[in-house]
Amino acid sequence: MKERTALGACLQQRLADFIPTICCSTRTAWPSRAFKVFLGIASFCVLAGLPGCNQYNPYLGASPTVSSAIQSITPSAATAGHPDILVTVNGAGFVADSSVTWNSSGSASTYLSSNFISANQMQANIPASLLATPGTFFVGVIAPGPTQGNNAGNNISNFMPFTVCAASGCPSVVTGADSGASAKLSTARLSVLIQSGPRYQAVVADSADGSVEPGGGIAKIFLRDTCLGAANCAPQIFPVSVGWNGADPNGPSSSPSVSADGRFVVFASEADNLVKGDTNGWSDIFLRDTCLGSASTCVPAIIRLSLGPGGDEANGPSSSPVISPDGRFVAFKSSATNLVPQLADSLPASAAPPLFLRDTCFGAASACVPSVSPVIPAETASQK
Repeated sequence: MKERTALGACLQQRLADFIPTICCSTRTAWPSRAFKVFLGIASFCVLAGLPGCNQYNPYLGASPTVSSAIQSITPSAATAGHPDILVTVNGAGFVADSSVTWNSSGSASTYLSSNFISANQMQANIPASLLATPGTFFVGVIAPGPTQGNNAGNNISNFMPFTVCAASGCPSVVTGADSGASAKLSTARLSVLIQSGPRYQAVVADSADGSVEPGGGIAKIFLRDTCLGAANCAPQIFPVSVGWNGADPNGPSSSPSVSADGRFVVFASEADNLVKGDTNGWSDIFLRDTCLGSASTCVPAIIRLSLGPGGDEANGPSSSPVISPDGRFVAFKSSATNLVPQLADSLPASAAPPLFLRDTCFGAASACVPSVSPVIPAETASQK
């Protein structure tokens, strides 16, 4: 540092003498002392701005730290002129006070009004003013940390594209009524699915691209095959919450969870036309066998998991299902008291819904019988 500073002091005088010499066509009119001083100050400013002089930047050349990862956003598209939209950001590593950002080429990031849900989910409002012009924009998450200075931006996530389509509408995609079809995405929309995360991703949307509402705005479940890590694969979207007769669901669905191979998707739904004989009037837990990766004889179908012994319908609502990576086990919450005999009429009205585990027997020996059992908290088990 001292050597560079000394060099700068030396060059100040040399530049003050040298520049006037080469700039002037004759030797008859030399610059004034004030002009020499001005050039000396200017050269000092240039030298002071060189890396490593005066203010050393310890972060120079450091790779940004990605503090969180976005796996998907729902919806991922809207038509120009659409009113405010609530976007759900799914991923990992989110922390309290994080903010969802809206980004476009050549402009600064806009911090959206955001709500931290959990380490795996955030929500934010995209105002109508940002949806006025068609184009491709990018949604990111920034965690608390330095927003100015040399280390600003070292607490960001990856970015996911959000498409604002022309007012005429976004590209058509498959809806729940087309139960045997899948959506072949156009080249312009492939980037929506190319993201960091698992290959198969279950999402909630009014339609396969989240921009049109063919079913009257009823939330449905879709499965995305992003083709991540696969060769000779075309990204697709498959409808999941499909009526037993191929119709759209007549009630909203939520909380999807997918097995590692994409074959099984579980979700909660208030629809009563996903399976025959659904008359209990409560939200139930369903499993869709997509038949992905299975034998050609497999037929996609939905079964209901929140059932009591002998197939009795649940006498209370069920929610929040999570499936194991191999697709065999499904955990879910339920206020029903008839799923297992030992809980019959024993659950206080004010109690939080207990956790249950459904063994679907997929992949198990032929002697396995599908069943539901209560999950006993560790502290409760230790008291017994």
